[in-house]
Amino acid sequence: MSYITPRPDIRRAPTTPAQRRDWRAHHGRSDNAFMNLSAAFTLEGPLDEGALRRAVDRLVARHEALRTEFRTDGDLLWQHVLPATAEHLPSLTTEDLADDALDPDQAERRWAAAVADRSFDLEAGPPARFALARTGPERAILCVVLHHIICDQTSVRIALRDLAALYTAEITSAPAELPELPVQFPDYAHWWHERSTTGGFDRDLAHWARSLADAPAVTPLPVTPSQDRHATTYTTPLPHHSADRLARAAAEARTTPYVLLLSAFGGALADLTGAREHLVECGYANRLSAPLWEGVGRFSNNLVLRVPTDPGAGTREQLAATHRAAMTAFAHARVSLDAVNEAALLDRQYVPNPESAVAFQLIDGFTDLLPLPGVVAEQHPTTAGSILDLLSVMVERNGSRLTLRATYCPSLLSTTWIEDLARRFLDRLDALVADVEHDRTAEATA
Repeated sequence: MSYITPRPDIRRAPTTPAQRRDWRAHHGRSDNAFMNLSAAFTLEGPLDEGALRRAVDRLVARHEALRTEFRTDGDLLWQHVLPATAEHLPSLTTEDLADDALDPDQAERRWAAAVADRSFDLEAGPPARFALARTGPERAILCVVLHHIICDQTSVRIALRDLAALYTAEITSAPAELPELPVQFPDYAHWWHERSTTGGFDRDLAHWARSLADAPAVTPLPVTPSQDRHATTYTTPLPHHSADRLARAAAEARTTPYVLLLSAFGGALADLTGAREHLVECGYANRLSAPLWEGVGRFSNNLVLRVPTDPGAGTREQLAATHRAAMTAFAHARVSLDAVNEAALLDRQYVPNPESAVAFQLIDGFTDLLPLPGVVAEQHPTTAGSILDLLSVMVERNGSRLTLRATYCPSLLSTTWIEDLARRFLDRLDALVADVEHDRTAEATA
């Protein structure tokens, strides 16, 4: 993918299948804040509000995705990049909560939830929001909200890193220490469109057509029918595992930390459903070459994995089968399931399906991503609001800490069932890692 080249002065670009999926999902429901990716931080110390405002302006100027709006032309959806000098670009908004009748913690939680769960109008300008609220003389809360159609989880991390560097530059009057951006997301969208229309992805499309032709249509979870999509998140730490321990175990097993976790998750699903196979949705970062590593954009691809889950299989057999399934899928990850759906290669579409889709991901959290001079920034939780999938499970990695977060609709899946799934996942993961470490010890003493 090194041949993706910058196109000078792009003002209009095609959209990718993932973006078109996001557009349809956004307009398919009124409670569409589930498409928002957000990060919030409490800030303690002498924050320079003017410097932060200028840093946000420079961030939006740096990344074309943050000044992209969307327009339809007949049946086609296009992304239009606004000039960095355009009016009404995303900028920092501020308000004062110091006189709020609630105590500061309650006021911050309520305010952050309102900012993160407020929907965007995708036809009214770039869907990005930067909001700051003062809750005391030297205390504030910052919330950054980006619609999924312009970013992915990695992009949020990049935006926070760049924002901190730009704020530091404003405070110190020094150049910002930021990597160059060889290409921007519209360059990638042009490349993808040209390659897809000239048969460049035909082999990948053929793979997905073969792989999913006889896949199960639904995931057999105990769902109670309901129109209520209000979501909540069950959170628990992985008490016996650090990110380093997980990485060592994965290396010993010649796989990845994600596959190790996915194997335990598949085993937990098998324990509860008795099914021998589950469809699990995952996001693939899709930054396959250096020019894409530092940019903000909707690079990630939605994939669906056929995870074999034989209830009678041992932990290592389950891991080996999961590894094969994942590596086969990742070998064709340049083409998302959204592209497969658009190509109409299958009798049915698999995701998004709010009645049956199950997602499982390993993500890096936002802790320590906002080092502001003289200010202590601590990550502040944001609410789940609503959810697109039936169940979305993430293992969040912050430094050495691992945390399980399962977001679901209590009206569809019972909290008792979610807690049981989490317990079984942790038990499965404990057993799997212990098996790997036992094998390593046995080899070392042989």
